[in-house]
Amino acid sequence: MTIKIKICGLKEKSNIDACIENSADMIGFVFYPQSPRNINTNQARILNKEYSSLIEIVALVVNASHELIDDIITNVGIRTIQFHGNEDVDYLESLKKKFDIKIIKVITLSSNITSKTINMYDDIVDYYLFDTPPPDSSNRPGGNGLVFDWNLINKLNINKEWILSGGLTPYNIKEAIESTGANIVDVSSGVENETGKKDNDLITNFIYNAKN
Repeated sequence: MTIKIKICGLKEKSNIDACIENSADMIGFVFYPQSPRNINTNQARILNKEYSSLIEIVALVVNASHELIDDIITNVGIRTIQFHGNEDVDYLESLKKKFDIKIIKVITLSSNITSKTINMYDDIVDYYLFDTPPPDSSNRPGGNGLVFDWNLINKLNINKEWILSGGLTPYNIKEAIESTGANIVDVSSGVENETGKKDNDLITNFIYNAKN
């Protein structure tokens, strides 16, 4: 089984270089001011211009305004958008029709999530991304370094490609893949040595352990 890897929350060129050198498949830029990984659109535009021919770049947004979405697609030039908020089916469908973008829809998995809840997005999204519900103390919906119950995935009937996220690290990624059968994985805080600061050794180890 070939494992694809997405490293999210990048801002520094040295970290992007490490992802490319170690054959990551996607990287993510976070457009959410409350996140320590937030990037502004001007910096993202410069990095996208330099790196988009080398690796797929994803823009992560949380209940973003139409203006920000338009700016990311039209000016920054990113055409894969990860929606990490409360975006409903109609909203995502309107964006898909208007911009012809690739959509990743984040689903936070808990025991009350059903296949029906997820599958309503099937005709619109390109990927689901399963993450851990944020703790009450957090002001951001993801990147909190928490693992959810992986057994929940095995109880769902999923019709689209999906990405495993939520508390993944170089040290638990093998178990996570074996337990869930994931063939696409996503990491952010798990490759940081302090909040918001990516570590190239952790990036390298994560990718190696996931692919081997």
